[in-house]
Order: sequence, then C-alpha cells, then structure tokens
Amino acid sequence: MSSSAIENGFGFKTSGDERVLFAVYQGCKDKIDLTAEVFKERLSASPFANLFINEYLVAEFLRRYKGANDKESFESEIGERRDASCDIYLSNNKLRANLGLTPSFGGNEIPLEDVKKKIAEKNITWGLVSDEEIEAVLLKKHIADFIVAKGLEPVDGVDAQFINLMPEVHERKPYVNENGDVDYRELGDIVIVHKDEVVMRRIPAVCGQKGRNVLGEIIEPEGGVDIPFSGDKKGVYVNPNDHNELLSALTGQPVPVPHGMVVSPVLTVKQVDFSTGNLRFDGTIIVQGDVKEGMRIYALEEITIEGSVTDSLIECMGNIHIKGGVTGNSELIANGDINVVGGIQGYQESEKPDSKKEVQTAKIVSHGSVLVGFSENFNIEAGVDIVIEKYSLNCQLMAGNKIVTGAKNSGKKPSIMGGTTWAMLMVKGTILGSSSGIRTQVQVGSNPYIQRRIQTIRAELAANDKKQADIQKILTFIDDHPEKQNTETMEQLHHTLSKLVGEAELHQSELSDLMGNMTAMDDAKIVADRGIYAGTEIRINNVLWRAQENRGKSVFRVEKREMTVNSR
Repeated sequence: MSSSAIENGFGFKTSGDERVLFAVYQGCKDKIDLTAEVFKERLSASPFANLFINEYLVAEFLRRYKGANDKESFESEIGERRDASCDIYLSNNKLRANLGLTPSFGGNEIPLEDVKKKIAEKNITWGLVSDEEIEAVLLKKHIADFIVAKGLEPVDGVDAQFINLMPEVHERKPYVNENGDVDYRELGDIVIVHKDEVVMRRIPAVCGQKGRNVLGEIIEPEGGVDIPFSGDKKGVYVNPNDHNELLSALTGQPVPVPHGMVVSPVLTVKQVDFSTGNLRFDGTIIVQGDVKEGMRIYALEEITIEGSVTDSLIECMGNIHIKGGVTGNSELIANGDINVVGGIQGYQESEKPDSKKEVQTAKIVSHGSVLVGFSENFNIEAGVDIVIEKYSLNCQLMAGNKIVTGAKNSGKKPSIMGGTTWAMLMVKGTILGSSSGIRTQVQVGSNPYIQRRIQTIRAELAANDKKQADIQKILTFIDDHPEKQNTETMEQLHHTLSKLVGEAELHQSELSDLMGNMTAMDDAKIVADRGIYAGTEIRINNVLWRAQENRGKSVFRVEKREMTVNSR
C-alpha cells in the first residue's frame, strides 16, 4: 500500500495490492473550499496521477468532504489501476478486421502475443498485417480503428449484353413538303428489316474475379452470366459463322423480346386513320377495324381488312381480303385475288345540272380474280374471273376469263344492270338488263385487254395524224410565204414532225401485233339464267344483238358469224 501526504484534511492511498485508489479524509480545522479543479491539481501532483479516476466517485467524496466536521474521518474509493486491453472488430462483410486498443492506467501494456491471441480467437487467417506494424501501433498506447487484416474484394463480372441494331422507332410526324403544305396522313415509313440482315448483336459475358474475406473464405463475384439469345426465334436465326449475331430469316417488322428479337412478316393495326398514317410494309398487313377516308395502304404481300374501306387506296403484290364493304372513290389494286365480302359502292354521278359532280375513280384492278358481294358504280378489271354474288349496277366490268353474277341473287332482281360487262369466254347472270331502260352492254369472244389497247392505239394514231396534218399546213404556208421563214422555227417544226412520224410507226407496229393476236373465241357465250330485258346489247366476236323485247332464259352464241339464241 502507498499513500500521499494529508493536506487540508485529505490525501490519497491505494489498497494493499495497489489496484484500488482511495481518497482519504482526516478531521481537521483547516479545511478548504475543495472543488473538482483543486482536487485534480492535488491528484496530478501525487504519485497516482496515471491511475483511472471515476468522476462520479470523486464528486461523492467532494460532497462528503464539504459536510464533514473536524473530528470524523473516512475514505472513499475514487479510482483503480487498469491494464491496457484490446479487441478485434469484424466488418459486416468480413472483409476487414479492426484493432481497438484501450490504453493502460498505471497498469500493464498489451503485448503483441495478446493481440495475436485475440486475432486467432476471431479465426482471422487471411490478409493480416505484419507483427512489426502491430507493435508500432501498440507503442502509440491508444488507437481505435487500426486495420489488422484486409480481405480481397471480389470483382463483379458483366452479364452478356444484347445490342439492338434496329433503328429506333422515330416519332412519326406529318410530312411537310417544300411549299410548307402538311399531309397529316403521311407519317413516314414503318421500320422493317430485310432477310439476312443483322438485327441484334450479343456481347459475351465478362467473368468476375473471386474474392476472399479475412476468415479465408472465398467470396464469389456477382454477374458474369453468359445469357444466350432468347429461345423465341420466330423469323430470326443465329449466324452460323458468328454465334453472337442474330439475323433476320425474312423481311418483316422487328419486334424486341427479352434477350432477343423476333421478325414478324405481319403488321397488325387496330385501324388505319390519322393516328396511324398511311401504311407501307414489305410483308402482310392486317387491319382489325376500318380504313378511314383518304388513307393509303401498301403491302408487298397480302392485306386483310376486318372492317370497311372508305375513299382509300389499297394496294399489294398478294391478295386483298376485305370482310366489310368498300365505298366512295376507293381503289383496290392487287397482283393476286381481291375479295370484298360486304360489296363495293362508288359514288353515283349526279344528273342535276347545278349539283357538284363527283369524279368517279372507284376501281378494282386484279391480276387474279375478283369476288365481291355486290357492285355499284365501280370499275373492275380482273386478269382471270369476276364473281359478283348478288348484282352489278352501272359498273364497268372486264375479265380475262369469265364474269359470273347473281349466284346469291334472290327474286326477279337483275344481276347486271347498266354499264359494260366484258369477258373473254363467258358472262353469266340471272337477269341481264333493266326494266327502266338503263343501257346495258354485255360482250364476250375477244380479249378485252387487247381490244382496249387496240382502241387506245387507234385513238393515239388519230391524234398523231391530226398533229402531223397541222404541221404540214404550217410548212405549206411557210413555203408559200418565204418572208415568214425562221430558221429556228423551221428546225423545231421538222423535229416535231419527225418525232410524230416515229411514234406513228411504233403504234402501227404494235397495232399489227395486237391485231394478229386477236383471236375470236368460238365457244364464247353469254348466259341469262332467268331472262333478259329489252334494250340489252349482246356482242359476241363483233356480232351485235339487241333485245327487242323481254325474254326468258337465254343462251347466246355465235355460229357461222350469226348470233344464235336458245333457252338451253
């Protein structure tokens, strides 16, 4: 036990093992106003200044000292001798171990072996600092956050990535021409991809690197998954020469899917109007609703329209199928067949002088066959057949094979009323003509397309002859009046005349070829299943017959250049 001198009634001493420090009071008459500051000054000057002091116990001793009389004595524990201590703290991810060091208060310092023992107790085996570094820290007496071990963080890999090589779908905007006119129906093309074009590229995964924590445990990296192309490969295939390229197997619309792309040969829209704009697509187009007024649709393959079409242009290289009807000045043009379930109805020209006359452009042109429910005020051209299930009213019909009308026509309603119906082999209808006297012309027996071209060439030749005659008149006038001659004018007149002569020779050559191909069809016929109205004109191989009265079932043929009519 050791102690300090007693001054003003108080001093310090230790316990027998010198581990505990006491403040001692012995009764005296020269007590002072003992404050915490004065107490600390006395303690600092004593041999016990390096011991741990409990501030709360000191405050309690000061209170008792102030209230003590000069005859009593007491002692109070105020501190202790403490050895230095340490602990090891692991981070949550176990990638770091920190040394926390509490200094000694008059006690023993921490030896290196104790620190290493603590490290061993925590099972820390990897990334340790050297013993020399730990010893250098211990000499500093106090440290709270020294890293004694550090793990190796894993390096995350990069998953396989997919780069869409298709142009971004731009915001479709109305077309503005050079004059500033805006076409709100023309919003630009829809993105398409062509066969064997690269639609997507895959960047292979980059593998990560494993890490290790201070316990020696392996830490697996995240990422680095080598994701393959999507199993959905509709319309696409993997490049056999580069497995990281996805190619289009056809021409169509590219549609992104997770980790891949599909190419659809079909473009499907709800309807066609200002919101969609005109459509152009190198595949098949399906419209689930109507095609609104003034729109245009073009498809390289087929077009199917679930609704109706109004005043629009529909064109494709395949077939056209319309489940509704077609109205107004619509045009249907197809390299294949055309089928309009609901029928077609163009504008009827007004007969009133003061009425605004509609320009009739309603037409169907098919290199295949045409099938419609009914037809009014329409021009129909078919390379093969025309089939009108109910009736044709005021239509211009022309087919390279046959025309059949009225298969589903009930009652006594005519199946062909007005207009011109012209087929190469046969025209068949329930009733031909009209009781109202509408002029109805039905013709078979020659190729209508060749015949029409012949008529066109003859009209062009007639116009050419007139232009040549007009120029000859001018040249004759100039010959009679030499003073009127002008070199430049003469050169221009002779150049124009030479051009007209050349064009006439070409037309004559084509006309000769066409006339040579004009073959009369001996088996051509016109059939009226139930009857024919008076006034109806029948023409077979340039033999004309006009019904003078109403007739019943009639079959018209030409035999020995004479029209024959029978009821069989």
